[in-house]
Amino acid sequence: MQRIQSIDILKLFAMFLVIWGHCVQFMLTSNHLDEPAFVYIYSFHMPLFLMVSGLFAHRSVTSARECGTWLLVKARQLLLPCIAWGLLMSFGNLLLPLINGTHPDKSLLSTLWTNFWFLKSLFICFCLWYASLALLRKPWLAAMVSILISQCIVAQEVQWSYPSFVTGVLISAHLDDLRRYRKPVALTALLIGGLLLLGWNKSYFLIPSVYTWQSSTPADCILNIAMRLYRYAVNISLSLGFLALFLNLDSLNTQLSTFNPQHSTLNTQPSTLNSQHSTLNPQHSTLNYLSSLGQLALGIYIIHSLIIMVRERLCPTLLCCDSLNPWLFNIVVAPLVAAMLLLVSIGITRLIMRLPHLSFFFLGTPWPKQQSASKGK
Repeated sequence: MQRIQSIDILKLFAMFLVIWGHCVQFMLTSNHLDEPAFVYIYSFHMPLFLMVSGLFAHRSVTSARECGTWLLVKARQLLLPCIAWGLLMSFGNLLLPLINGTHPDKSLLSTLWTNFWFLKSLFICFCLWYASLALLRKPWLAAMVSILISQCIVAQEVQWSYPSFVTGVLISAHLDDLRRYRKPVALTALLIGGLLLLGWNKSYFLIPSVYTWQSSTPADCILNIAMRLYRYAVNISLSLGFLALFLNLDSLNTQLSTFNPQHSTLNTQPSTLNSQHSTLNPQHSTLNYLSSLGQLALGIYIIHSLIIMVRERLCPTLLCCDSLNPWLFNIVVAPLVAAMLLLVSIGITRLIMRLPHLSFFFLGTPWPKQQSASKGK
């Protein structure tokens, strides 16, 4: 499937929100759930990533010739970086007594299990969808059954991740329609999501799991279900709204591409196409550049998480903002730090990608020989 430029740009935007939320979470010693920026950003930013991932999941599992081959590919993309970085972090954790005299705070198994939860959650989502579709055949039936099953999977936040993921899977069959009606869909979904946010608060991050139902009253169980449905409605409406909103960039890019009056002439001169096209349409080259950055989302997620974890372990007082005005911190300082951390993470990711063998282990890219073969095709 050809890459969709607007989706890559959307991933870059969502990654900025992820880093912003993490800055709010780790640059204060107070409870991050009391911070408005964190509460509202987390209402949709991870569901947005999962919805985008689900857009390409249906094709991914239905085009795989063998289940084993497909699992190996997904394990390489999502689990191998978790293992490689987890081993490296565990080794660094053992050196802490030599660095600052503190004791290791996590065992190897704990490090491998807890860090980079999103990648492991996404892998479970892929596996659950594939198994459900293989058994039930019909996508809508597989979606309903697997969503119910997901509510029993507390590990790696799957109970909250999977509904948005499946929504993306179901949308993928109607992506052309979504592109056609992107403006009214964006307006309607964002309006609904905005209205639903009027009742949003930190209690929706603290909903008890379904395993508490056996000791709860019927009224508590009904309340738990209602809170879950409300949270899913907020997640999905805002995610769908931003997805439809960013799809407008594709039409903008098409307009910029066709604006050039010498377009037919330039097509016969490929060596001068890029320079002239960029001069005539600087916005077009900007979109291409942002799209290329969005393709680094996995690396950005991993690198910025590592930077935050190292800072927490070695120098937790660095950039501590407890003394700042809460609104100044949430709306000005945190996003500025997030933007700088985003740029640093992009730079480090690009450096790693220059070393294909290292990139295989730490970013889940194909083995260099596989990359060369795919380019040759």
